[in-house]
Amino acid sequence: MADQKILIIGSGFAAAANLLHLVEAGIRPSQITIVGPGQLGRGNAYGCDDDDFRLNVRANLMWVWPDRRDDFGNWAKTHITDDKDAVRSSGIFYRRRDFGRYVASLVDAALAVAGGTITHYPQIVTKLGKIDQGGWQAECSDGRLIKADLALLATGSPPPQWPCPIHGAKAQLPKLENRLVQNPWNGRWLGHIPAQSRLAIIGGGLTALDAVTALARRDHQGPIFLLAPHGTLPPEQADWVKQAPPSWPDAPRPSEILRRFRSYLPDLPTDDPVWQQAFEELRIDINQRWQALSDHDRRRLMRRLGWLWSRYRYRAAPQTIAAANRLQQAGILEICHARLSAIHLEMAADDASLRLDLHDTKTGSRDLVVDYVINCTGVGHDPLLANLVADGIGVPDAFGQGLRVSHQNEVINPEGQAIPTLLLVGPAMASSLGDVVAASGISLAGMRVAARLASQIL
Repeated sequence: MADQKILIIGSGFAAAANLLHLVEAGIRPSQITIVGPGQLGRGNAYGCDDDDFRLNVRANLMWVWPDRRDDFGNWAKTHITDDKDAVRSSGIFYRRRDFGRYVASLVDAALAVAGGTITHYPQIVTKLGKIDQGGWQAECSDGRLIKADLALLATGSPPPQWPCPIHGAKAQLPKLENRLVQNPWNGRWLGHIPAQSRLAIIGGGLTALDAVTALARRDHQGPIFLLAPHGTLPPEQADWVKQAPPSWPDAPRPSEILRRFRSYLPDLPTDDPVWQQAFEELRIDINQRWQALSDHDRRRLMRRLGWLWSRYRYRAAPQTIAAANRLQQAGILEICHARLSAIHLEMAADDASLRLDLHDTKTGSRDLVVDYVINCTGVGHDPLLANLVADGIGVPDAFGQGLRVSHQNEVINPEGQAIPTLLLVGPAMASSLGDVVAASGISLAGMRVAARLASQIL
């Protein structure tokens, strides 16, 4: 007999959204166990307490229920009274931590209505396996074993890993954990950075902009080198309004999807609201086109369209662009069109420094010596998902970044069959299902899963 009906693995937004929808569907909180570190609902995305780590989309796009899209904004009017910088001409962009507070309040309210509590172990699941009598057994980082009839993977985005080798005797470098910031999402590293120090920020996306904004607020004076693979920052969010989707061929090939993008996007600057409106309209039905493609065609399409998609799908909050512009004008921030190939830890007398091997698009190979390196690549690896592949339970998706799942979010086994008792809802489902990594996309998937599970359990 299993300990629980449902085991949710993870504790960030995906886990909280799944819990909300399961309870709303009528499943008792006592039938659910959650395993994941930290406060439920915050995770890596919304767990930073720093004022300058902001949502990159407007408040009305951060919804949990499609028929209550203003719920977060309405909650914010009462509960966020200390964020004077949130309002911009293109919308309201609140702090990430405040959305985490909002989600936590939803969980508390849902459990109060349901009249129960959940069991939440603040551990990490290191291994998940089938048990003979059916169901699953999770092994936690503290050695605890938990059995459940059904396991729901909601691990979210894993912490970033270093994108290059690190050479040198780490033991000789004082306070290494402060000099090399592998995971910037919690924001605690900001308290260790002297104002005159030389910094290298790896990555040119939203996390890098959050880091730059936080450093600007702290009046950082030393040089900041932002190593961006494309040599530019993300574009700023415009004041766009999405209209009807364009028409698509029934089963378009990658070349047809690419032509549709080219013909539909207007001949305007990409920061024009009309251009972004067209881009957002292309997104409305893109998941259906994506899911109809073979793995080979998905890889072909991403080779051609991936750069455009990443750049214009993940636009930046106006506050972060303004901060980066201020530092550039002051001569503090330099955006380098360069890739990092290695980090060398070096000691000279009692002084430590970090020497970076770069390949710069303009100058070729060169060295850069800094005091701190902040890893803002966002590229991580989920060992639990890798273990499921190694154990012959699941199979990698088309890009080797997550697990292959069905349209019902069931993990696919090596025989190509869906596993009805092992589900995945979170960013790792994107390669199978498409543009589903936003909070709204994850929540919609959670609603579908909850409705199906309720019909099975109740």
